[in-house]
Amino acid sequence: MTDLPLGVAAGLTAAFFSAVSYLVSRQHGLAQRALGRQGVALRLLAIAHLLMAAVCMPLVWAVWPAVPPGWRSFAIPVSASAGFYLAGQSALFAALRRAEASRIAPLLGLKLVMLAVVVSSLLGHELDPRQWLAVGLSVVAATLLQAGRGGVPPAAFGFVLVSCFFFAISDLWIVRLIDGLQAGVAAAGGSLSRLHAGGLAMALTYALCGIVFIPLVAALWPHPRADWTASATYAAAWLVSMAGLYCCFGLVGVVFGNILQSTRGVMAVGLGLALAHHGWHDLEQRVDRGTFARRVAAALLMTAAIAIYVIDLS
Repeated sequence: MTDLPLGVAAGLTAAFFSAVSYLVSRQHGLAQRALGRQGVALRLLAIAHLLMAAVCMPLVWAVWPAVPPGWRSFAIPVSASAGFYLAGQSALFAALRRAEASRIAPLLGLKLVMLAVVVSSLLGHELDPRQWLAVGLSVVAATLLQAGRGGVPPAAFGFVLVSCFFFAISDLWIVRLIDGLQAGVAAAGGSLSRLHAGGLAMALTYALCGIVFIPLVAALWPHPRADWTASATYAAAWLVSMAGLYCCFGLVGVVFGNILQSTRGVMAVGLGLALAHHGWHDLEQRVDRGTFARRVAAALLMTAAIAIYVIDLS
């Protein structure tokens, strides 16, 4: 298999398992709250990241460069990327408590709006008309999702916006983290490929996230078996998604990789329809054809907006 088909497969795998992780989070939250339990989302978030850290810590050792970078080259970026990522995940979990994953996932494309605002107003990077067109399309897509009875509740929409903002900031720090790792190794007299630096950045970030959650997992001990089962499922889906994403970036590049990842919104809509059709109405409500068509159109429009934003046709 050549790089392009393998890269496309990896990117679509990342998008699919990202959508699956959202469904796992919502399903577990609904089931446990029906039993009268509180703090379910926080427990899932904490245990899942502890499990992911258990995988990523050995991975850090396995992929650590032969010529190591100085800690100053990556300490601040990895702390910032992990911190903003966790803040975004917390807001996303809060949104998933209030609305179905098939309605939330396409809205995550609004991260494009947040990125545009941040880079233009805070970082001083001017956007061209093509990129502002993409931002406008993402707003239209969000409006479609909010139209009619299928709209996301205001509280859930607010949490989505907060989540997108934090994820956008985290993405910017991830780029700085990868750059810092490469620069640190180069300063020490070695070399580090972009793919290697990306894999190391991912392992460092999730190892740190797990360490952050150790006190919380210990404080909430003991945890019911259901929490461990759901957390393991969520962690597996999320790590497969991230592994696919970084593999995709290495094989076909970050631009095409981001376009492929944006299809998670379409996949979440499809998964939601399948679950509702098979009777999982607590997890996904059945909707009429008009609402479903509007969700698909919005998800596709959000994907198109991201593609327009990142592809330079000049």
